Amino acid sequence: MDFELDADQRAWREEVRAFLREHVTPALRAELAEHDLEKRDGELAAFRRRIGEKGWFGLNWPVEHGGLGLGPVHQHLLVSEFEYWGVPGPDLTVTSVAPMIMRHGTERNKAEFLPPIARGEMVCAVGYSEPGAGTDLASLRTRAVLEGTMEDGEWVINGAKTWNSGAQRSTHEWLCVRTDPDAPKHRGISVIIVPIDHPGVTIRPLTAWSGYRTNEAFFDDVRVPATNLVGEVDRGWRYITGALDLERGALTNAGDLRRAVDDLVALADRPRRDGQVPAHDPAVRRRLAQLDADVEVATLMGFEAASLLADGVIPSVEVSTEKIFTSELRQRIAEVALDLLGPDGLLGHRTPAAPDDGRFERLYRIAPLLRFGAGTNEVLRDVIAQRGHAMPSYGR
Repeated sequence: MDFELDADQRAWREEVRAFLREHVTPALRAELAEHDLEKRDGELAAFRRRIGEKGWFGLNWPVEHGGLGLGPVHQHLLVSEFEYWGVPGPDLTVTSVAPMIMRHGTERNKAEFLPPIARGEMVCAVGYSEPGAGTDLASLRTRAVLEGTMEDGEWVINGAKTWNSGAQRSTHEWLCVRTDPDAPKHRGISVIIVPIDHPGVTIRPLTAWSGYRTNEAFFDDVRVPATNLVGEVDRGWRYITGALDLERGALTNAGDLRRAVDDLVALADRPRRDGQVPAHDPAVRRRLAQLDADVEVATLMGFEAASLLADGVIPSVEVSTEKIFTSELRQRIAEVALDLLGPDGLLGHRTPAAPDDGRFERLYRIAPLLRFGAGTNEVLRDVIAQRGHAMPSYGR
């Protein structure tokens, strides 16, 4: 097994780095520092347009769908570099929604939605969790009723979603709805694409402990064309679980972890306010070495998942394992950072005296999010047991 990148992959990584050196501007970083990314026509929007112009949103899509056909490893390298630089790259619309449209969507779905996704013009919020259906997604109650026929009718949607991250800057909802209330729990579910600016859609902000903005979304007699149904009616559970597997792979790239450890090692060489240099302590060096080794493991997990995707396999067990490992590693990095920095490590983000602009204090507050985002780690351990080891589900 060869763990090194080949010449083509190295050249691709350098092309991505050159793009980032040119386009990651102080103005873009200042807007990203606001953290809720609410603007739809600011520096981030312009940055996304440049990515779309390069064709990089669809870089691993088949050519027949308007992509570059480069494959999952190229996409993995691009996302790693974007994360290392701390800027958003291809989002879940590109990495999980679009592949499900390609695999399961109608020809009209593909023609209508894939081109604007590839250009970066269509961005989807993922409408899964509900006030009474969080990790138990199949208990959702948001309802869609068909009026008319599948060719020229409309879906009428009523319900609510919570933890609807990114809705304030999205153009559409990838919305999970119940279309057959009499079907068994995991059946009778469909996915419908809903424009966020449609009458009856209301987005309200929810602010997490980290300062991260997520949202509540309400759908009151929202009408969309029947053709906005993705794939087949009542088959949505398959599309949702496939998209979630791809979402976990996208969220677990180790690029930001590598940057965090690199920055933490650099901070360890600087004297703290009390004059102590953390890196002079053998115990600190051991903890940093362990984090460095763990990031390398996470990096290899990412390449394993990308390789499986290149072979046409959705790596459900592998990305679930990777998601648990990387989300818990992120928390450990934050904890080591605050120990290493001493009392100054508790200074809030953007506080003038905070080390590294309070980045690690912010990381400490945001790290718990990914332990339950895209599926709680406790549930994913059950997924690994059932899908990876054929163990029975709880209660059987």
